[in-house]
Amino acid sequence: MDLSGVVVPMATPTDRRTEEIDVSTLERFTDSLVEAGVHGLFPGGSIGEFSSLTPDQNHTVIETVASVVGDRTCVFAGCGDTSVDAVVENTRTAAETNADVAVIVTPYYLSTTQMGLEEFFTNVAECSPLPIVLYNIPPLTGNAIEIETVISLADHPNIVGLKDTSGDLTYHHQVNEQTNAAFSVFQGATELAAASLELGADGIIAGPANIFPNLLARLYNAHAAGDNDAVSCIMNTVVVPMVSATSDLPTAAAIKHLVAVHGMDIGTPLPPLPPLTKTERAQLERTYRHVVEAIENNIITQ
Repeated sequence: MDLSGVVVPMATPTDRRTEEIDVSTLERFTDSLVEAGVHGLFPGGSIGEFSSLTPDQNHTVIETVASVVGDRTCVFAGCGDTSVDAVVENTRTAAETNADVAVIVTPYYLSTTQMGLEEFFTNVAECSPLPIVLYNIPPLTGNAIEIETVISLADHPNIVGLKDTSGDLTYHHQVNEQTNAAFSVFQGATELAAASLELGADGIIAGPANIFPNLLARLYNAHAAGDNDAVSCIMNTVVVPMVSATSDLPTAAAIKHLVAVHGMDIGTPLPPLPPLTKTERAQLERTYRHVVEAIENNIITQ
């Protein structure tokens, strides 16, 4: 299985009145992303508000995405939780939907040690029917997977990759350099996409791909083709403005609003995330319009 390219950490469409999963919109949203040419979809992550959903709701999200995708692209199923048993159960449920890999976020709330993290991930990997992608996002979990721990876990036959959203490019480079070639490393901080690909990352898991999936896929393909002008243009025209506009807001809420502005209403953020203020929505809309104008004026991004 080739784990590379641009993967979309999908926002989760929800009904504005009931806060239940909007399955029909999720189906349309999934299909639109696949048709845009991305290399994978990641339902059930932080942008997907997995921690605000029940296990049954998370299952519905992953099952719906996997069903729509079929064999057209790879499904990275978010299976995070704070106990080994809960995570393993999530991986088993995801496997029943025909997802391709399980993404396991570092356990959160309780502080732990590297020994504790290695035991946690190893126990999950031993029981999971799906290959495991580690997910390092210390700003949200409070627990970082240190380089030596990643290197050790990368030797496990059922641990196949890492999503790194530490924002530390040196860390990212060292993981790339010190793990085996079969271990896939994805950059989760989209502002570091170009630099990470240049340093050998296998792909990017990019929040802005919810809004501009074709252009994020174009960025990866342009890098693979050695088209540095296109990479630079997309970074400056799309990635940097989008990341800057959402950096001081709850990311899931901002992404949901931008997807709606782009043409598909996928609902409002779930508690405990607040609704965006009128000022915040207006700022996002201004940035979106500037990005669209820049795209229209730059043939290289078409």
